[in-house]
Amino acid sequence: MLWPVTVLGALVGGLGGAVPGAILGAVVGHALDRHWQLRHWRDLPERLAQVRGAGNSFERVLFLCVGRLAKASGRVTQAHLQLARDLMQQYRLDGDARLRAMHDFNEGKRSDDLVKLVRALCRREPGRAAELMDCCWRMAVLPGRLNDEVQGLLAGWSKAAGLGHAEQQRMHQRHQYSRQTQGGRAAVAQEDRLQQAASILKVSPDDSPEAIKRAYRRQLSLHHPDKLAARGGSAAQQRGAGEKIRQIQQAYETLRRHRGFR
Repeated sequence: MLWPVTVLGALVGGLGGAVPGAILGAVVGHALDRHWQLRHWRDLPERLAQVRGAGNSFERVLFLCVGRLAKASGRVTQAHLQLARDLMQQYRLDGDARLRAMHDFNEGKRSDDLVKLVRALCRREPGRAAELMDCCWRMAVLPGRLNDEVQGLLAGWSKAAGLGHAEQQRMHQRHQYSRQTQGGRAAVAQEDRLQQAASILKVSPDDSPEAIKRAYRRQLSLHHPDKLAARGGSAAQQRGAGEKIRQIQQAYETLRRHRGFR
């Protein structure tokens, strides 16, 4: 059995400090051998690679990967960016950590090959391999279908992470189903908000921007406190005028954003 860092430490120490230096170098090297569990020279390259990759934390590799998937899907959409923000919140990133995650997400969009980083991370933290790929699948299914580039990335990273095809299929199906059901609920909720906003302004969501603007101004005028007082509105109506105007303004903003006009 050879202790590689022990030998290296003795050689370096001997060059710098003769026999005492060689002894000191051997002692320090042997401590590192035991700490890193190195017993043969063939173990050294892999361990050095792990040490070099220690700066690539789970969060860094995660956001590099999801950024790459967002770009590979064709174009980066608001849904991709929102999921990235959700992941930052999930991992309780704030301040500088959040800024680093945003930087990694953007850097990932320009990265060509992340397989080595995924492999190094999963060797260093094997318990997080499935967690990493699960997050990647969440990002991958957002567009609704997986193009060839996205499938190639997921296959390469899954192999590097040591995850089998069956486990990947389960992740795919779970997140695809979740996207469809949540997307459906979101669409229904959005439709309800539009109808409620239109009802407040006394218009249809499909009316022209000019008609919506006229209705907005008309409702503001009708519920202005001074106009209510002039028409002999009750005290309760006048007290509630501020809240009613807030609802009218919020309804107008909802329809304006939906229709995309200023």
